[in-house]
Amino acid sequence: MELQIQKENINIQKIIGGKSKRVVIEKDYILPDSKPDIIKIQAENSLTYIRKKEIMENKVKIDGGIETRIAYITDEGKNRVLRIEDELSETVEIEGISQESNVTETISITQISSTILNERKIHYKIEAEIQAKAFRKENIELIHEINKIHNIETLNKKIRIDTYIGHSESKISVKEKLEIENLQEKIEVIKFKPNIKNIEKKISYNKILVKADCQMKCIYQSESGSIYQCKKEVPIMGFLDIENVDEECESNIEINLKNISINESTVTQELEIEMEFNLLGDVYQPKETNMIVDLYGINCKANCQRQMISLEKNMPSICQQIEVENKELIEDINQIYDQEYKIKEVTNKENKIEIQIQAIFLYSSFENENINKKEITINKEINSEYSLENVQLKIRNEKTVLLPDANIQTNLEIIIQSNETEKLNIINQIELEDEENDDQYSMIIYFVKEGDSLWKIAKRFKSTIKEISNINEIDDEKKICAGEKLYIPRAI
Repeated sequence: MELQIQKENINIQKIIGGKSKRVVIEKDYILPDSKPDIIKIQAENSLTYIRKKEIMENKVKIDGGIETRIAYITDEGKNRVLRIEDELSETVEIEGISQESNVTETISITQISSTILNERKIHYKIEAEIQAKAFRKENIELIHEINKIHNIETLNKKIRIDTYIGHSESKISVKEKLEIENLQEKIEVIKFKPNIKNIEKKISYNKILVKADCQMKCIYQSESGSIYQCKKEVPIMGFLDIENVDEECESNIEINLKNISINESTVTQELEIEMEFNLLGDVYQPKETNMIVDLYGINCKANCQRQMISLEKNMPSICQQIEVENKELIEDINQIYDQEYKIKEVTNKENKIEIQIQAIFLYSSFENENINKKEITINKEINSEYSLENVQLKIRNEKTVLLPDANIQTNLEIIIQSNETEKLNIINQIELEDEENDDQYSMIIYFVKEGDSLWKIAKRFKSTIKEISNINEIDDEKKICAGEKLYIPRAI
């Protein structure tokens, strides 16, 4: 029997897979001749960036770098900084990706440590994590209507699908000058931290205009050992070209550091900064469509094949918000120059989630102006029913205050976001087989069981919800109770 149906073609963002890879850089470093002897290490920090990626069969090669700055005290009691650059070239294997796939990637530092071997040599170790996620554009067919001549009953459901339009990448260049103190002496940067916030996008035909603010914070020191800091916020802008984009589309935008250069040789009142960012975007079109969840034939046998698909959600939803408060006493503290919070470890324990937060403070003391580093662990246990496989945790709304009693007051908000993909079990093929039917009907009595619905009962006896409802005077098909007696008009 030839089946007359209507189909709808929909593009989805099909997730191929994700992988994280631990990277360890560990080696000895000999001080250059221009640097004085090292006596004591005060603080370390690193900045990561990704220059390029190469997508191949079943793997992606990521090239980038890690810039590490180590503040130390010399044999003369002065402050100096070592700047060390390490190249990064790693391959992450993800089964199923090809050159047509899209890949998003990040590099994050998990741990830095350094020790002095002698006055001209140090040993340092950096632990980082690369996270890569691959996906591709895939077309699926949804059967949303079957011609009534086939006498097939269908169970329909309205669904919202973020139909996938496309992916694009471009670059944003930033060249700025940060005003510094009029020292008339050489300076050295201890830590530079760019932060992207307030991302806005405007979608027009085949193009996305992306605007954001780049907040730059720099901690630096003079040759005489004084510590200073400066901040600046500048607007940045970039474009993404994606075909078939219009004003009704929605998008996810990421801006990641690609390269950085800081000119520290100047003795002027300005610090020259050059940065390049990778701009990535995925575009979706929200769409509501009809999906056939189940079906059966009244006068024929309907065999259907199904396909399970996973849909990437355009915007992850916030499941839970957690407030974190902590006080930490640091004796002889004078001023906080920088603070950084990272989620170090998360574990499930029955109906609880245990969160370990790493807090790193850079500060000066009353005794001297040297930069000091203090690393602490903040533990937080919360009641939560969520599995760590289906959520991700992020820190936001950081607030750090130095109290008069030398306690550092920390207030954070941790959000739990759902990263669970939506799974749809779609009917992608239907075959009909003729059955003998003499158009005679009989009536049976049926007592409703736990878990029954009118759809299940109608399908079992090849009746219809409408006929069962009419005979039994049911106004709401969802309101049937276990033990209730129903008269079922049954096809024979």
